[in-house]
This record gives sequence, C-alpha cells and structure tokens, in this order.
Amino acid sequence: MASEHEEIAELKAQVAHLTELVEQLYYRSGTAMPRGGTSLDTPPAEIVDALRAGQKITAIKLWRELTGQGLAESKDQMDDLERRLGL
Repeated sequence: MASEHEEIAELKAQVAHLTELVEQLYYRSGTAMPRGGTSLDTPPAEIVDALRAGQKITAIKLWRELTGQGLAESKDQMDDLERRLGL
C-alpha cells in the first residue's frame, strides 16, 4: 500500500497533467484562458518551445491568447521566462 506522501505526489502529478490538458484545450479553441489559470511556474510547452526556437513574438502571442494580458505585460512575462530558462 502506498504511503500518504506517495499518494499526495501522485495526485499532484495528476492535477498537473489535467491542468496542462485544460490549457491545451483553451489554446486550441482560440479562447483566452481565465486569468490566474496560467502561470510562469508551469508555462505551456508550446510557449517554452517557441522561446527555445527563438520565436519570441510567437511566444508572446500564445501567452496573450492564454492569459488575456496586454502586449507589454506579456512581453515582460516572456522576458522573465527567457531569463529563467537561461535563453
């Protein structure tokens, strides 16, 4: 039988996976995800991939679509994410 800590870790992994799926659904539907639902702590893979490929404008557009943030705020967020990723 799994310990309580193992069960909590498994539940956290499941929540993270479900959160990613919801983010992808919002992205694919072309609908902005409600604010607070997306964070730089766990940015969507599409945004990280775009930044790593040198496609910052694409990353900013994706972030704006997901969060509903303005251009300047989204650019600042992507600048911060680039720094955190070491890009």
